[in-house]
Amino acid sequence: MTTNSSSDVTEKQASETDLLAYDKEKFNFKFSPNRVDEEDDGDTETEGESESEVGDGSVTYGDYKVIEDLPKPDPEWDVDSFDGLEYESDPELRARFANDNAYMEYREVRIQALENRGFLPDPFNFIDAIQNLDGPAYDNMTNREYLAGLASSCVKKLNDLKAKTVEFVSIVRATTTGGGASWKVYITFMAREYPNGPLMEYQAKAMDFVGDRSPVPILCRPAPKPLTLP
Repeated sequence: MTTNSSSDVTEKQASETDLLAYDKEKFNFKFSPNRVDEEDDGDTETEGESESEVGDGSVTYGDYKVIEDLPKPDPEWDVDSFDGLEYESDPELRARFANDNAYMEYREVRIQALENRGFLPDPFNFIDAIQNLDGPAYDNMTNREYLAGLASSCVKKLNDLKAKTVEFVSIVRATTTGGGASWKVYITFMAREYPNGPLMEYQAKAMDFVGDRSPVPILCRPAPKPLTLP
């Protein structure tokens, strides 16, 4: 399988979580592969000294350096994290299905989800639909208004960088990874590519964050052929 450096869950990672228990304890800390060298000067370390700060923003626990939640770098513009991903059969996963028909049905769902690239719900990759577009988002703003702002920022970046004249018109649907300090939003919307032009279905993708950090546009493009629910 082709792997990806983005924060999106890869296909193999998703398949492993389909049937295996999710062990939250494994994800309490992010450990650096580099051990922290400590000189033995004969002193006994007290309990209060077992945790110490390091100049790179990490904290040491015993022999390991624990990386705290630092801001993630902005995603690269016009790079789809689904590019290069393809489904790869896993013999161990296959053995967990009762029969070939059940496995083939699962396999088709996973392949279709990869082709949809996050713009339709994909529970195996933790991508859910934003159900009520007219429901509240935050700051007296509806989900539709929030999504329109994100889509418009993606359109603006597309127009600025590629000398286009795309105009945002309306929201069709959206999905999101949701939760955590940052999340990705996949937006399907209607647009015109020039004044008074025909309506066309477009896609926009952006990353948003908790706090005061501004959302980051990731891509904006015409929608491909009609997507299929997995």
